[in-house]
Amino acid sequence: MDIRLIFKKTMAYSLSAGLLMAFFVVIVIAITNFISTFAKVDSFVVSIIAALIIALLFNPLRNKMQTLVDKIFYKKTYDYYSVIQKVSHYLASMFNIKRIYSFVGYTIFSVLGLKHIYILAAVPGGDYKVVYSRTFEKGKDKDKPTEEIIEEESKEIEGMEELKLNKSSWLIKTLSSGGKILIKDELPGVEEVLGQELIDDLEKEFEQFNGEAAVPIIVDDKLEILMVLGGKLSGDLFANEDVRLLDTVSYQTSIAVKNARLYSEKVHSERLASIGMLSGTFAHEIRNPLTSIKTFAQLIPEKYEDIEFRETFSKIVVDEIARIDGLIKDLLSFSGRRAEHPEDFLDLTALVDKTLENVKAKLELEKNNITVEKFYKNVKINVFADKKKLTQAFINIISNGCQSMEDKGVLKVNIIPDGKEVRVTITDTGKGIAPHDINTIFDPFFTTKAMGVGLGLAISKKIIEDHKGRIKVESMLLDGTTFTITLPIQDSQKG
Repeated sequence: MDIRLIFKKTMAYSLSAGLLMAFFVVIVIAITNFISTFAKVDSFVVSIIAALIIALLFNPLRNKMQTLVDKIFYKKTYDYYSVIQKVSHYLASMFNIKRIYSFVGYTIFSVLGLKHIYILAAVPGGDYKVVYSRTFEKGKDKDKPTEEIIEEESKEIEGMEELKLNKSSWLIKTLSSGGKILIKDELPGVEEVLGQELIDDLEKEFEQFNGEAAVPIIVDDKLEILMVLGGKLSGDLFANEDVRLLDTVSYQTSIAVKNARLYSEKVHSERLASIGMLSGTFAHEIRNPLTSIKTFAQLIPEKYEDIEFRETFSKIVVDEIARIDGLIKDLLSFSGRRAEHPEDFLDLTALVDKTLENVKAKLELEKNNITVEKFYKNVKINVFADKKKLTQAFINIISNGCQSMEDKGVLKVNIIPDGKEVRVTITDTGKGIAPHDINTIFDPFFTTKAMGVGLGLAISKKIIEDHKGRIKVESMLLDGTTFTITLPIQDSQKG
């Protein structure tokens, strides 16, 4: 029987009844005098009206009294259903094991007002190692948002103190077989079931963590995690309501951990599939130039004296090696991290101008009938960016547009400042993109060309997003394509 809970309820009902009785007496006397004087209504009618008012007010007032009793007699109180709803909501979308430990640990610690808490998880070999701990320190994290605390603590898990329990621990064995929450102070009451020797062993293991309760978290019929809780700051014992809360949170945590593992397996599987696709694509693209080089190497002993043969294949070998080199650079550019300090303030207009000059020179050299038209003014627009990377992004997008027009068309470029952002639009008059391909053109290895790996636009998108920008595409078959790149303007550096 939970004496604490009975006391709370009794106090709430008694205070509610007392206040309502006083309110009833005041209402009856006041209204009777008023109505008797002015309306000449029978006092019995007044009593019925007062009784109805009291009946309507009793429940809301009783709830207020309950809260008041909690505040007066108990330092730490909580709404069971609100806590469960919050835990359920957060765990449903949490797939990082470390964040689950941190969130559950911090929630139980703060809601129950504990002196400390430890979470132990099974590790290879069968032992249980501390993966989360928190100890009460006055004033610690007082003004920090809960999300920030959980995020910080989930990153500190690797450095946990070396407290652990081995698989032969009596606490582990008892929690594994029973699956029930153990309260240290309640162990003497089950001496007939457990035996005094086992109780003594369990109490010694509780003392190792200075713990007062142990909560098992069972995943797939196995004890995967356990929480060891210290005493409450208020000095109160764990009530039935607390045990019910811990039981429910334990079950929800079990589901969240299982979901997180399934999600991790799915991500791992997709990563392997991506590696397989990358290997296949890379092997295919490299095999073609290697075949040409191999052929030349095999024929050169026989045709070395043939000058035309040597010249032809010398050119082929250089081109094919350049092709392999370009492929490797694309892969490194796509998968590699950004340099730590490559960025500087630069004029976006000048960068686009320079890029277009290079494109024009290349088009003239290749004798393409593609016209480049600029629709922007020569106004300085400052951005904070890596010049080489941003140039590469624009070259990839512009080259893509030129290739779609083959050897004839118009490439239109515009720069439009818009408040704190600037938009660069690149429009071609090429064959356009099929509707079913629009959502996949930025995917790595997607290409509709006979040659190429399909990394150019994926690299461009990554570069733009690394610069806190956005890129979108609009296209219609046989009616051209428009790429819109949006980047933040550096207001303080604007010229």
